[in-house]
Amino acid sequence: MKLGLCTWSYHKSLESGKLNFVKLLEVCAKELKLGGIDIIAEHLPKTDKKSLISYKKMATDLQLTIACLSPGNNFGKPTAKERKKEVEGVEKWLDIGYTVGAPVLRIFSGWPWPYEDKEKLWPAMVDCIRECEKAAKEAGIVLAIEPHNDGGFLPTAVDTLRLIKEINSEWVKINLDTGNYHDPDNYKAIEDTIFYAPHIHAKCHHITDDCRELEFDYDKIFTILKKFGYRGFFSLEFEGQDLHKQDELVYIPKAVQMLKTFAQKYEI
Repeated sequence: MKLGLCTWSYHKSLESGKLNFVKLLEVCAKELKLGGIDIIAEHLPKTDKKSLISYKKMATDLQLTIACLSPGNNFGKPTAKERKKEVEGVEKWLDIGYTVGAPVLRIFSGWPWPYEDKEKLWPAMVDCIRECEKAAKEAGIVLAIEPHNDGGFLPTAVDTLRLIKEINSEWVKINLDTGNYHDPDNYKAIEDTIFYAPHIHAKCHHITDDCRELEFDYDKIFTILKKFGYRGFFSLEFEGQDLHKQDELVYIPKAVQMLKTFAQKYEI
């Protein structure tokens, strides 16, 4: 297994100007000593081809793998015109992912509006993903759909597996987030879906000064990772939800150390 970082972990620092994208690449490689980075699309300063190639070269020089590129999208919009625009957006990011060499593009199924129309909008959402799958296949990039709990199509492992089996494509998998499921048993949900995950987010909400995560049981999570022989990137997604007291610059290194300690403990 390989450890990485989702750039969302540093989104407050990036938005405030405390950190810029180029410096973040250096932090990941030189300070945190991680192997990969999952780039949230909005964190790329520029998306012209020359700039993208320069970012790819920077990562290569730092021996940092661009493990995943993560744009935002919503296939739950109520009109066909709106959904078509969302598909076109994903196709654009597939082109960008190809340029920077990302093997995985994280997308969402979306948030049906109104939520009461979830079943009615489900087939249209599936059609959107099938359209994106065609472009993903051409680009050689796996689409990894992230389950999401805030009124989305995929709040549970049951919903997620329903979608994956309905799409039935080797190019459509799951971006498994260890903190997003709303199943009664989060760890069983992770275990039920990890087989379809080429990339996983290691959610961290409450990290202590002595590098313990208080909300999620990482002994259980690493037991699952080892049981299924997961060998992909496990990318930290730090959200510091402890009453906004947890400074990213201070606590992300502690969260990384926590993951490294568990990886060593479980020898993966």
